[in-house]
Amino acid sequence: MACRITEYMKVEWIAPSLKATDKPSVLLEFATLVGSTRTDLDVREIYTRLMERELKASTGADHGVAIPHATLHDTSELMVAFGKSEVGVPFAALDNEDSQLFFVVLAPAKINPHQASYLQLISSICRLMRSQSLRERLLRAQTPAAIFEILKKEEDLKLAAPPTSSVT
Repeated sequence: MACRITEYMKVEWIAPSLKATDKPSVLLEFATLVGSTRTDLDVREIYTRLMERELKASTGADHGVAIPHATLHDTSELMVAFGKSEVGVPFAALDNEDSQLFFVVLAPAKINPHQASYLQLISSICRLMRSQSLRERLLRAQTPAAIFEILKKEEDLKLAAPPTSSVT
């Protein structure tokens, strides 16, 4: 089941130009970004949970994409933050390339049966990021609003496309 990433994003959680140059700093920058608008969440807990997850296995994917993710006890909703690095950050990615595009997925520790799971969300992100054209447009975008609009339009396009038939 595909889910819309932008349903769980806020423009305020988009960083068009990350300052961080290493993995811990990227995670702290995202924890601070989300924590600045969600005062009910503790920045330290967000950071700690993201770091704990990274220590288990890197969330660096390929094609310059990383998808750090963690579960939190203090939230009941899924959240997706996005950021990009102009120079790239070593993130132990599958293809050994530095990561430039980051999707941070924060999920409630308690599962809500009426909500997409964070694994479904990560899967949707992976499917979208297969598009080189989309990755390039995201890298060129300069503002949070432009980034959000690019993602929303791409989701509209992908979800409106008729399914491919496998009939022979």
